[in-house]
Amino acid sequence: MSRFKGYAEKLNWAYMVNSLITSGHTGNQFVRFALVGSSGVLVNLAVYSGSIYLLNVHYLLAATFSFLTAMSSNFFLNLRWTFKTHEQGIKAIRDQYLKYAMVTLVSYGINIAVLWFLVDLQHWHKIIAQLAAIFITTLSNFLGSKLWAFKLNSNHN
Repeated sequence: MSRFKGYAEKLNWAYMVNSLITSGHTGNQFVRFALVGSSGVLVNLAVYSGSIYLLNVHYLLAATFSFLTAMSSNFFLNLRWTFKTHEQGIKAIRDQYLKYAMVTLVSYGINIAVLWFLVDLQHWHKIIAQLAAIFITTLSNFLGSKLWAFKLNSNHN
């Protein structure tokens, strides 16, 4: 219990800011991943909402467009900030993007299933359902990114 209390005491504003500056530790990376993911949620919802309400696109197709857009945005932010990949060259980045795409495609499948379930079977509002689906897929996306997509290229300080 005292070990947990020690960790809890470290959770203050200065510690959180320092976590954003340093890299390599799983907790720090998760904070960064969550912030990148938050920006991805905004991108996702903007594209999703715009597709549905401005372009009259079916909500599942809109979810596909928004997923691809947010995935690409998140990849580049995670590449340079969350996991601080230092490899250069188009081939290295392409290979990581493909791995990241595979990880996020699994999350996408989960997202679409949850979205369909919540909208069509539970009659949730489409935007609220999309937020819930994104929340559910965050952990699997982080673990796949850390343990596979960015594993060989992560900065382990």
